[in-house]
Amino acid sequence: MADSGTTTPDPDRYRSQHDLLDDLVLGPGRSASLSALQRYFADGPLRESYTGRHFERFEGGGDALDVRDRVTSADVLALNFLSITDLAGVAVDTTVTHVAKIADLLQDIKTDTAMHEAEWSTYAESSPAYELWALFKRCGGKNRWVTANKLLARKRPHLIPVYDSRVQALLGAPERFWACLWTWFHTDDERRTDSLRELRSTVGEIEDISLLRCLDVAL
Repeated sequence: MADSGTTTPDPDRYRSQHDLLDDLVLGPGRSASLSALQRYFADGPLRESYTGRHFERFEGGGDALDVRDRVTSADVLALNFLSITDLAGVAVDTTVTHVAKIADLLQDIKTDTAMHEAEWSTYAESSPAYELWALFKRCGGKNRWVTANKLLARKRPHLIPVYDSRVQALLGAPERFWACLWTWFHTDDERRTDSLRELRSTVGEIEDISLLRCLDVAL
């Protein structure tokens, strides 16, 4: 998930993925991205809409001041909004078994910084984010990498992206997903970030949703 060491990753390794993201945010796919965001975040009964629209907002969000450094039952339940259904083991491991270690690591991961503002060291294998991702992978069972990504995104939505098998397939399984997105934001950062922010603003009433989540929905 992270790139080895602290060396800044090479954006050329992710050129094809960046081209796809550019198409969705800056190019011909922009109108489809806007339509997808409008449909996804439209209000309506849960049975008629996307439950994932509540993922970041449920019970005030996973990065709210009073809960940002611990995993709560609301965080675990929010995983169900993104199709994670086997939650009992995850709940026990994150709120009981590993609660102290999780709290220590979350305290070292910023809540007021977004990926387009963060240094690469935030994502390197020596970072608290990577260590917590590795711990979350073991919560509820062996190698639950999708659960780990979604739970970490719930706790730090502006810094850590949602990642699952569908996004993996669409992007051609990039070797290091965090490096793929980080280099996209930090290569011609202003143009890409501003265009994604404009997409979010055009939808309206989702200004509290992270840019990373908007990009995920577009994908």
